[in-house]
Amino acid sequence: MINELINLINNMLVENFPSTKVYLSKTEKDFIRPSFFIRYITSRQKDLNRNSYLNVITIKIIYFPPLDELMNVDLVSQNEVFDKMREIFSSGYIKVLDRAAKIRKLRGRTKNTEIHLKLKIDFTQDRSFNTPESPKADKVKFNF
Repeated sequence: MINELINLINNMLVENFPSTKVYLSKTEKDFIRPSFFIRYITSRQKDLNRNSYLNVITIKIIYFPPLDELMNVDLVSQNEVFDKMREIFSSGYIKVLDRAAKIRKLRGRTKNTEIHLKLKIDFTQDRSFNTPESPKADKVKFNF
């Protein structure tokens, strides 16, 4: 589930920023700018009922803008990218597999020469276990 979510976010970034490289793992070698790095942070589980649970997943997207010869960032273009990143995820949902994952929280900030965007995503999942089927009633009698 987490890999599907990361791949979907990757596809969304590639679609909106076609000329920008997206990294899914840390690679110091051959690192280029501009680029994105998608990082899985945490997940926690909250029981909803006997058959399902809520998976709360935190993912961070880091944008590394191009630098000039003095290692400075063009702040105007950096803000434009930041606005577009927030816009991509502003619908509040991401379609993952056959469901819609809710983007519960979207926080971002600039940090030095980078943009950090943190997504908290709620995804309801069914439990997979073998339970005997409950007996079903043959008839229902109503008295009014």
